[in-house]
Amino acid sequence: MATAKQTAMTIRLDATTRDAAEQVFDALGMDLNTGINIFLKQVVHDQALPFTPTMGDSLDRATEQSIQDLKVGRYQDFDNLGDLFEDLHNEN
Repeated sequence: MATAKQTAMTIRLDATTRDAAEQVFDALGMDLNTGINIFLKQVVHDQALPFTPTMGDSLDRATEQSIQDLKVGRYQDFDNLGDLFEDLHNEN
């Protein structure tokens, strides 16, 4: 199987964003480089961004919805990440 020739890329971002992204990717079991590669491969695969850009702040809306869900008991607890992923992949 032929492998793609690799190239180096330099990006500029603030240290806070970089550190926060590294923490997220670390929690997912990967490094920043792998996370960025996955993002770019998804862009190429879909020929689009893997999210829908909007003019409104969807994070604020999602946060507000999550708060409301918590207030009325509409949530599920998991003991570990494996149980969460099992539930996410369960089709029932």
